[in-house]
Amino acid sequence: MSAYFILMHTVTDQQKYFEDYVSKVLPLLAQHKAEIVVGEFAATPLQGAPPEAVVVVRFPSEQAVRDFLADPVYQPLLQIRLSLTKNAQAVMAPEFKMP
Repeated sequence: MSAYFILMHTVTDQQKYFEDYVSKVLPLLAQHKAEIVVGEFAATPLQGAPPEAVVVVRFPSEQAVRDFLADPVYQPLLQIRLSLTKNAQAVMAPEFKMP
């Protein structure tokens, strides 16, 4: 069953974020058979005061999300992402199946 990695954060430097993080993480996501479903720097807040950017990535399974996050190749990219964002929140959730 698919699982979703949902990341919300505020990007402090969009150009560096694209150059230093996005360009390098896309091939790694492909290796983990992940697909970006949503990616927006200025999402519309509907309740509360969420961070500005939202990314939703579909993975083949929850284990695939964990494997991506634990991948040694991702660790330096994670540090880049953290250095270029603030107010980061991330969750993992399984695909919804009607009971």
